[in-house]
Amino acid sequence: MSEIQFLNVDLELESKHDISALVSDLKKDAVILHYDKDEYRQLARIEANADVISPDKAINHLCELIESCTKAGLKQWLSCSKRTFDIGFNSGASPKCYSQALHADTLLRISAIGAGIEITLYPAE
Repeated sequence: MSEIQFLNVDLELESKHDISALVSDLKKDAVILHYDKDEYRQLARIEANADVISPDKAINHLCELIESCTKAGLKQWLSCSKRTFDIGFNSGASPKCYSQALHADTLLRISAIGAGIEITLYPAE
């Protein structure tokens, strides 16, 4: 039987404009899982490059990285039409009840930088 568990937090970005400076700033202390550009948009999926054990810690780590970006990176951050923290969990049969909390300060921080939250559940294997 598999257990429910927190996996990671991915920062998902989408823009009609160049986000290469932003991605470059973030890759200093994050893992770029995906960065793709075509003639219409640029997409990036970024994961914290730290040993994170909770969504709250992962999101705060990524917020620190965003807040420390260069002026060019911050300008590109604001140009993104999608700025989302995607919290991933493996589903499973136990425990019967599983919860993870985001602190009020984390929610305020997410709001202050103009980002949103998604939750992704992966099926039990």
